[in-house]
Amino acid sequence: MISSIAICLGAFCFLVYIVRRDTVSLGLPIAYFFGLLLIHVPGAFAHVVGADVLRDSNFTELGIRFTAIGAICFVAGVWLARYSGVVLPPYGAADRERFWLFCLLAGWFFTYGLSALGRIPTLGAAIDKGGAVWMLGVLMGLRAGVFSRDLSKSLIWLSALAVYPILMLLFGGFLSYGATATVIVFSVLTISTHSHLKVAIGIILASVLGFNLFLSYFENRDEIRHRVWGGAAIEERIDVSMNVFRQFRWFDPSDREHLRSLDQRLNQNYFAGLAAARIESGQVNYLYGRSLWEGVLALVPRALWPDKPVFGGSPKIVSEMTGLVLSENTSFGVGNVMEFQINFGIPGLVGGFLLLGWLIGTLDRKAALADCEGNLGRVFIFFLPAVALIQPNGSLVELAGGSAAALVAAYGWKWVWEKWQGEAVIEAKVPSRGALRIS
Repeated sequence: MISSIAICLGAFCFLVYIVRRDTVSLGLPIAYFFGLLLIHVPGAFAHVVGADVLRDSNFTELGIRFTAIGAICFVAGVWLARYSGVVLPPYGAADRERFWLFCLLAGWFFTYGLSALGRIPTLGAAIDKGGAVWMLGVLMGLRAGVFSRDLSKSLIWLSALAVYPILMLLFGGFLSYGATATVIVFSVLTISTHSHLKVAIGIILASVLGFNLFLSYFENRDEIRHRVWGGAAIEERIDVSMNVFRQFRWFDPSDREHLRSLDQRLNQNYFAGLAAARIESGQVNYLYGRSLWEGVLALVPRALWPDKPVFGGSPKIVSEMTGLVLSENTSFGVGNVMEFQINFGIPGLVGGFLLLGWLIGTLDRKAALADCEGNLGRVFIFFLPAVALIQPNGSLVELAGGSAAALVAAYGWKWVWEKWQGEAVIEAKVPSRGALRIS
């Protein structure tokens, strides 16, 4: 198990190296990979240090072995996407600060102003994925502030970043969605920071703090959700959420509660290993592409096919392959490692992660090039689908349907931005009536 964990961490270091090599990136492959390791490595580590406390370590060991294979293949896919050299275009002139603000406000409007439309088939998906443009604005604004060492600008964009996680916790009771958005935004700093030492220190500090913050959140999660879902006053929600910091404790490998928390929430290996063991013993069969076909069906808008038989979330497939009894009303993530493996075994794992790495790597590279050229409207086309693919705990249905909805939203944002920017240019060129002089 230790060797598999070491392979995963080594693959992450190599990914950071190849993406930083020419800096043509927004850090999206790093964001995905960090999220993948987050739901696999801590749980495996808990079984290493707490084997006498935790059960079924054999399934976890098998699952982390699959994760190590997937990690290598994902990095190989990103490398293939960046294999051909690229000639950096001249840095194109563009009103970038206006673009950042546009992305932030437009994303907030979709996320909060149009949230009531989220249940409308197809439209709701486009609104959900289109709302992610706020991350693009914060990502680029924060990168500029850090690069120029402008403390006030950096703090402004950090404050904008904090809005989504805080509101998600206070009004939804969830930390994971805000954590994912934070990782996506911060990942760009691993590219834009010149010092290798600063990048290494930053990743280590972010990992350690995030890891311990999760443990504190998990210990208080039930009480937070009880207040939030019970409709408590905002003051009560803030007060109970602050317990995450008041009762903060560093990870203690001898603490049984800490070990169990990691095993319950950050150990996707267990499900992957259990499913593989059941396939090996003949209790269930490989899916042979069934969930891949469901991913293809997810591309058809529900507005055109109201009775479409596939949905986001994956408790049914997880229950079927693991034999565990799970609530069908709960969105239970099958995870990319498990889903690729239960379709075709190791070949599915290798092919799936190679393709996923190539896709995210290609989209990330094209988004960074469009930004460098000053073709900001084109950034939407690549950024939003890439963000929709950053779901290491999601299903292929969610990845396929989400990326398709994100692409539709991206073209919409491109049209709005270019129309708004074009009108702004025209207004700037036409002098006001008071400026005209009659001779």
